[in-house]
Amino acid sequence: MGLFDRKNNHSDKAENQEGGSEKKEVQFPFLTILVDEVLSMTSTEVSVIGNVRGGTLTEGDELYLLGRKNKSVKTRAVRIEDALMSKMQKAEEGTNVSVVLEGLRQGDVEKFDVLSSVNCIASDTDTPDTPVNPFLSGLLREAKGRREDTDREYMGRVMEYIATEAVFLTPCMHADGKNSGSGNIGVVLLKGKDQKNYLAVFTDIHELEIMEGMPEHTIQPMDFGMIMNYISKGPIFGLLINPKSEGFVMTKSFLELLANHKRKVDNNLKEQKIDPKQPMLLAVPKEGNMPDELFGALRSYMETEPSILRAWYALMIFPQDNDRKAHLIIVDTLEETPELFGAIGRAAREHVDGMQINMQSASKVGKMTEKMMLFYERKDDLKV
Repeated sequence: MGLFDRKNNHSDKAENQEGGSEKKEVQFPFLTILVDEVLSMTSTEVSVIGNVRGGTLTEGDELYLLGRKNKSVKTRAVRIEDALMSKMQKAEEGTNVSVVLEGLRQGDVEKFDVLSSVNCIASDTDTPDTPVNPFLSGLLREAKGRREDTDREYMGRVMEYIATEAVFLTPCMHADGKNSGSGNIGVVLLKGKDQKNYLAVFTDIHELEIMEGMPEHTIQPMDFGMIMNYISKGPIFGLLINPKSEGFVMTKSFLELLANHKRKVDNNLKEQKIDPKQPMLLAVPKEGNMPDELFGALRSYMETEPSILRAWYALMIFPQDNDRKAHLIIVDTLEETPELFGAIGRAAREHVDGMQINMQSASKVGKMTEKMMLFYERKDDLKV
């Protein structure tokens, strides 16, 4: 079940005996440093700047550089400096430091990667012996000191990871009685200061265990899709991550916006404003080169959707990007919603020949449709 899927003890022991991944005991709270800036030192060393969280960093400490898509690289803190570039033997919790990392180059490290004393579960070596997500923990530990309106790059990285890769731990209770079973699972809801219900999720076992008054429960891994399934069906106002430490809150309305964005990404959609100054050409394919399968799939869907009145097509060609091509669909519709554009994208997905498909509402592109091909027009008696 992803990041937190754990085998039983016998399986773990057998795997170790056969030369599999080594299990390492996790000491809570573990150390993390969110990379705020990357500085190149030499061909084999790189320096990063960030705040020490969760423990004390000592010169020579073994660390893991963690990032998206299960990135995990073993390294070592060969030098620690404070804000005045004075060398330090140790850096306590909350200290802003520069850390020189052994064996890494500047291209190996990205802004908002995380240095951690604990490796990620998905790594082939040095895997933790208990469910833990140090990359997400490192991201969230900085949340209280940042404002959404002034640090959008950071918040965007957190939101992206939660929606696409993060897996949480959730305490669940099976329903009592004869209907108890795999389909009858209760989740823990906590009341916020606003007295509304929030779904409680945790990044690791420690965060769950420090909660007081928890009922008897089993632990269920939960990704973003499962979270949205629960929130959409129950009286739940939002998501509360690590209630006793970070207390990171995401409201239901924000989660729904995030889910809509994720659907666009999953459907290979990009809703963009057409910039007349952008180095881009529009072209209509010649007879014999028309994307007939794409047109057929789109027409079949549009005929079932009465709010779509007309649709135009053109190829977007980007001369400064090796003449890269993309599909452009302009839709004249009575209802401009992410769900509608997402449905059009799903209808087109199997027929785009590996190219990106861009869509926009006719109300936002002015006279651009005059240069495009009208491939769909509603034929009923609808008046507007």
